[in-house]
Amino acid sequence: MRIKVKCGHDTHERLDEGKKLKEKKNTRNSPRRILEIVEAICLNPEAATAARLSQTLEIPAPTIYRWLDALSEERFIAPTASGHYVPGERFRDLILNSLQYEPSVTERRSILRDLSEQLNETVSLSIPHGTKLIYFDRLESHWPFQVNLKVGAPLPLHCCASGKVYLSTMKPKAALGIFDRIQEKKSARNTITSTSAFEEELERVRKAGYAIDRGEWFDDMVGAAVPIYGNSGSLIACLSTHALTTRKSIAVLEQEVQLMQVAADKLKACLMEG
Repeated sequence: MRIKVKCGHDTHERLDEGKKLKEKKNTRNSPRRILEIVEAICLNPEAATAARLSQTLEIPAPTIYRWLDALSEERFIAPTASGHYVPGERFRDLILNSLQYEPSVTERRSILRDLSEQLNETVSLSIPHGTKLIYFDRLESHWPFQVNLKVGAPLPLHCCASGKVYLSTMKPKAALGIFDRIQEKKSARNTITSTSAFEEELERVRKAGYAIDRGEWFDDMVGAAVPIYGNSGSLIACLSTHALTTRKSIAVLEQEVQLMQVAADKLKACLMEG
């Protein structure tokens, strides 16, 4: 009678072979897996560490680190000081440039047109782009005075209503850090330049769910903005309007915020479908 004894060396070889097969399986469709990494980072940046991505996507640690390094080098994603990953500059540019081809553009502009007619003012859409807020679309009213910004132009985060909405969705420390780094804060007579006063303003925006520009961007002009959140709860756009103080008061603007919020809900469905 012969007894076969499995030696430790043979066991290690089998384990190594199993590990290699698993890694080969996970890297067999590399383009798809890389896109899954980018998707996971976009959907939940707060959980996007190398370890969490490796566990969630079932990709071996050596492979996930290699792909994260490659994506970071090409600026499709960007590492943060906390060890998390966020969408990078090139990926954000792709998203911004692709929006003009969205299938629901006609519906979106129809919603903006209806709101513009209700308010009798120009209405605008802006979208987050890294630490910037980018002018995306607008429907102009018949009034001669307009804020003429080109699509893709950045908005001043500290003094326009949309900018304050955007900063209010960030962690307070991050938002105030952006405010403190703005070199020339004074844009109009009412521009907030004090960090403590701006902190209080952002808290008001968070509680109210909308922001008011009280002549902080341009003298004798007021504005309002409401957020548009995606299904994950993150900000995907800001809907805003502005008017000369000779035409509209802050009190009237605040009464019209409800109309803007109704339009924002419609735009959310439109933007998410697109």
